[in-house]
Amino acid sequence: MIVTLNEIRQARANLAGVINQTPLQYSKTFSDISGNQIYLKPENLQKTGSFKIRGAYNKIANLSEEEKANGVVAFSAGNHGAGTAYAAQQAGIKATVIMPENPVLSKKNAITQQYGAEAIEYGTDSIAMFNKALQIKEEEGRAMIHPFDDPFTIAGQGTIGFEVLEELPEADAIIVPVSGGGLISGVAAAVKELKPTIKVIGVNTEGATAMYTSRKMGTPTEVEVNTIADGLMAKKPGDLTFAHTEKYVDDLVLVSEEEIANSVAFLAERAKLVVEPSGAAAISAMLYHHTNLKNKKVIVMVSGGNISFELYQALIQKYNEKTYAGV
Repeated sequence: MIVTLNEIRQARANLAGVINQTPLQYSKTFSDISGNQIYLKPENLQKTGSFKIRGAYNKIANLSEEEKANGVVAFSAGNHGAGTAYAAQQAGIKATVIMPENPVLSKKNAITQQYGAEAIEYGTDSIAMFNKALQIKEEEGRAMIHPFDDPFTIAGQGTIGFEVLEELPEADAIIVPVSGGGLISGVAAAVKELKPTIKVIGVNTEGATAMYTSRKMGTPTEVEVNTIADGLMAKKPGDLTFAHTEKYVDDLVLVSEEEIANSVAFLAERAKLVVEPSGAAAISAMLYHHTNLKNKKVIVMVSGGNISFELYQALIQKYNEKTYAGV
């Protein structure tokens, strides 16, 4: 089932007055390096620190009163969990988030201390966490708030597509980081229906190639994951997101772990944005010339900013050491 423009419009109505405005930011520095006109979509400045609030809130807004009464369950490395916890808090319902063992502490604290949800640490990958969430769903009658493979989640993320084309209707391309595929599915469904000529390019990291590999194989395919970008750790895309990607996405490219790490520091240095590794994947594709785009107006998704201070400090220090050494 492909999400429609009307469903995305309804999601916009559901999110009115809930989410922050995140206007595009033109970057001359990134434009000069990439040979394009680069406009950042800074969803790291979004409520809860990432775009994930859009899909989670829209899904919960579409639950029945009976479903809400039983509460919700989600699985997440952190950003979708925070979005779910926030949306559940606003709706006055209970929420449980399955997180990986040894999660990013700042992400767990936001979920439990700021947004009042329960967090359970279980497993080390998305499939293990999903199975635990499914167990709770079945045992407790919870509604599953899936991070990507759900039409309401996809429609919520698709609201970004409306926003960017309203602000920059002449855009030639949009670059989107990809994990399970919820973000690129929604954004691509919106922008391609509104402007069929726009190019949609997805970005996987070399340490987490689920959608890239699936496209190569022609079917949703499970991969091994080892990446610094905890927000891109899906081991396998969903059936819905794979179908959207097949229908709407023009290309998928890979960036290296080092390129992402460098981009986190470069975004801080030149754009003054605090961005987590998953949020830096899309700009990495442009800074390191992984696309064939030249002299185009390009919207680049900066998807999240929830990074631990320890990792942030380490990435910036490593970047500075290489810079001063002339690397």
